[in-house]
Amino acid sequence: MRYYKIYVDNTRELYTYADTDDRYSIGDRVVVSFRKKERTGLIIARDSDEEKDFEVLPIIRLLENSIKLDEKYIKLLIWIKNYYMSTYDQVITAAIPSGLSIKYERYYFPRDIFEFVNDEIVDEEMREYFVKKVTVGKPTLTKKFGLDKINEYLKDELLERHGKNSIRLNYKNSNIESVLDRDIFEYFKQRELVRDEILEKNFSKKYLEKLVKSGDLRLEKLMKQEEEKEEYQVESEIENRDKILNDEQERAKNSVLSGEDMYYLLKGITGSGKTEVYISIIKSGFKAGKGSIFLVPEISLTPQMIDRFKGEFRENIAILHSKLTQSERAKEWYNIYTGQKKIVLGVRSAIFAPVQNLGYIFLDEEHETTYKQDNNPRYNAKQVALKRAELEGAKLILGSATPSVESYYYAQMGIFKLLELKKRYNEAVLPDIEIVDMKKEESLYFSKKLLDEIRKTLLKGEQVLLLLNRKGYSTYVQCKDCGHVEECDHCSIKYSYYSSQGVLKCNYCGKVKRYTGHCSKCGSKNLVHSGKGVERVEEEIKKYFDVGVIRVDSEMSKDRDFFEKMYYDFLNKKYDIMVGTQLISKGLHFPNVTLVGVVNADTILNFPDFRAGEKTFQLVVQVAGRAGRGEKKGKVIVQTYQEEHPVFEKVKNSDYEGFYESEIGNRELLEYPPFSKTINIGISSKYERYVEEFVKDLYEDIKSDEVELYGPMRSMVYKVKDRYRHNIFVKGNLKEINKFKKKLKLKLTKYEKNDKIRIVVDIDPINLI
Repeated sequence: MRYYKIYVDNTRELYTYADTDDRYSIGDRVVVSFRKKERTGLIIARDSDEEKDFEVLPIIRLLENSIKLDEKYIKLLIWIKNYYMSTYDQVITAAIPSGLSIKYERYYFPRDIFEFVNDEIVDEEMREYFVKKVTVGKPTLTKKFGLDKINEYLKDELLERHGKNSIRLNYKNSNIESVLDRDIFEYFKQRELVRDEILEKNFSKKYLEKLVKSGDLRLEKLMKQEEEKEEYQVESEIENRDKILNDEQERAKNSVLSGEDMYYLLKGITGSGKTEVYISIIKSGFKAGKGSIFLVPEISLTPQMIDRFKGEFRENIAILHSKLTQSERAKEWYNIYTGQKKIVLGVRSAIFAPVQNLGYIFLDEEHETTYKQDNNPRYNAKQVALKRAELEGAKLILGSATPSVESYYYAQMGIFKLLELKKRYNEAVLPDIEIVDMKKEESLYFSKKLLDEIRKTLLKGEQVLLLLNRKGYSTYVQCKDCGHVEECDHCSIKYSYYSSQGVLKCNYCGKVKRYTGHCSKCGSKNLVHSGKGVERVEEEIKKYFDVGVIRVDSEMSKDRDFFEKMYYDFLNKKYDIMVGTQLISKGLHFPNVTLVGVVNADTILNFPDFRAGEKTFQLVVQVAGRAGRGEKKGKVIVQTYQEEHPVFEKVKNSDYEGFYESEIGNRELLEYPPFSKTINIGISSKYERYVEEFVKDLYEDIKSDEVELYGPMRSMVYKVKDRYRHNIFVKGNLKEINKFKKKLKLKLTKYEKNDKIRIVVDIDPINLI
């Protein structure tokens, strides 16, 4: 008898159950008795086989129509649960789509087809039935494996003709399995299966039971596969016409394919053709039977990526992103799980895709903060990818023109293998970047230089991108008569005004109220809109130029098909100017865009965050990279009120290495990542005075000499959804932090039943607001 630790659905801990007949294994979905009711669960780990000093209930049965998770996949879920201090239900819910049901069918098939068709004991009609089943039309076989190969095997008598235009295995050749091409042999073997209901229509069940008992036939429950059409569809093959890579790209590709390293950082300037390298590696892996996961940071990148990847990989690719319905997501997950699709393209959560024989994981734009989940489990897809590559023996390729400081540091230290692309693809040149000091300008929106460049660009029939990383029309509305500012009732934040929707909206709790144009305190119409947003920029640019303008922000993206329509409309020149938030800054390829304007480069720079300079550099350089990607040279105008800030000198020269050297020195001096690990402990309550006293006691309770603790302090946005928020920030080296996490977990258990308090632990935090 064996014992297993089982996660019972919708619980927090593991429970021990007995496997009385040695029937089960790790990864099985099972039914158990829990508090006198039947509940479903997942076998997570073996428990010790020693006798227990408590009653251990037996596992009742396997769960019908369910998946079985690979043991390495289970280890990944356990690691996420422990590393991010989350619970099993949080991790499993994030990783596996709800509503996933695996369909099984019962099949008959011979123990050995060669013995079976030559066995005089078995009814001749039965033998002929299976011979017919494993006979394939020559056109179908030729399309799948090629005419030369099929003719060669016919000549060598490994295959034989059956009838006028059909082919089957030569059952007289006992050595066939070791000589015949493995793919062809497996193709024929897969056709031996016959559904139980079909065979039972042609032969008596009593006779079939006799053959099963004698061992001539086997009856097994197998996962339902898609019905294969007799005429093989060429579309399911991959595109074999590779684009010609330049020398830099070829070196990068070969370094990954033939290298012994597990982790790679592909640093390629914007427009250098990193995607071509990725696709070439994925193709090589696919041909070798290896699967791949390709992650993008934003759903906005998926239309062009889907278009490109489907053009290359056709029906072999699965698409996973947040705009899929629950049933669509479950269907794609099922196709990956069964091995019908071996290549996955998706956003953050696609890192959990159950790809068979995983060979490669790619994180495009690896520096992006959207790879970090902002609710439980607060995982970072990059960190999960590192662990998954380690567990499955896959290779991880991180790509960016502006890598995160941490990733580039690890490359410098030799932990990641650094690969570089220093030239733009097809000899395109980097755009000229000009910094404009807005303190000297009359307009709050556009400098004279930017307006002049937009005019020149439009006259040439070329397109313009304008970036302002702030949603809405204005960030607050104030009455000029009484001074009242419209503020959210539930959060300590001002309402943003959304002109396109005619509403005031809180960007934290999401509360919306109709905009009346009157002060809610005194009724005056004398209102001023301060803090420009992307909607205001759209309105203002239309005053200067009577051309097609499209706005792109996360409000627009709530329309399921918006990004796809936006991408193709702009690509086909339906619009001349695109105004958008950071969604337009990365990955998008518009060959006719020759001018990029950054309306206000200071929006991130002013945040009290040690990554503010890094995020500003990345955002501006990335959006600058959208200019001049075709044959025409590009230009970039960066508007700022802090022209003297060191980051803009590095931006002007696209000097990543110079920026990194300056930044890494500051990080080391202040002991910020990568020279430390950090934790942010968020404490919130509806009771303001209570939480103020609680955080002081908590701080004293968890205080440790091994790590640095900062706080407790009020969050930058103090009240959100009627909850008052405080933070305790923790910093230490890896060994110290790991020790602290264990102690912290034990300490926090005593607060679990305190319903006045909510404690959230964020490991490796990105957002400190």
